[in-house]
Amino acid sequence: MSERRTAGPDEQLPLVFVPGTACDGRMFQPVLDRLKHPNPITIEIEGVRSMSDAARRILSKAPGRFVLCGFSLGGIAALEMVAQEPERIGKLVLIDTTPRPDPIQNAALRRRAVAEAAARGMGSFILDAWAKLVAPCNGDDLEIRSTIIAMAVDCGVAKLADQTEVAINRADSRPRLGSITQPTLVLAGESEAVCPIEVHREIAASISGAELAIIPQAGHFSPLEQPNMVATYVDKFLRG
Repeated sequence: MSERRTAGPDEQLPLVFVPGTACDGRMFQPVLDRLKHPNPITIEIEGVRSMSDAARRILSKAPGRFVLCGFSLGGIAALEMVAQEPERIGKLVLIDTTPRPDPIQNAALRRRAVAEAAARGMGSFILDAWAKLVAPCNGDDLEIRSTIIAMAVDCGVAKLADQTEVAINRADSRPRLGSITQPTLVLAGESEAVCPIEVHREIAASISGAELAIIPQAGHFSPLEQPNMVATYVDKFLRG
């Protein structure tokens, strides 16, 4: 990465990162290590059971004004946060996420996965879905796998159950994408199988001036699979 120039106003804002389901700060750490951002903050989704409440809680913990980066469920929360308090968010980064509501039939599947995790362990929650989580070329990467499983184990079933209800109880953000005025970067792994590429194109097309980048050799967990490339895009975006 090239030598950093003098920071602009938005670069000096805190970078608030919101991880996804069963994830924590380790999700974005390889990217942050490369960005060397002076003020990164991770705020997890916990202690609530709806997306509107999740957004309110994250906003209550966040600085007055900040750059917002959401991954997966955290990206859905980011869209809700922008809807609730847009004046506090300087720029928006959405990674491997969706603006769409959860299909009604998904609720039973999600709750069944929580029950399976309670019965068989949190590792099973990841391994049962492994083929959808990373690009085929990263399927045998033990470092990535161990990081994702470790985050899930540390998350635990109780927090997973809450996050599952948050995922189920969320709004359709598509009608409000057009009202987003923040500079927005949308990133997605080219092998994304959880939040399809078409959804990211939809986000970028609906937000005026939004940038879209597809990350090669990455799936849903693109910040762990290709941290150099994700960091390069985010760094350029923050400078722009």
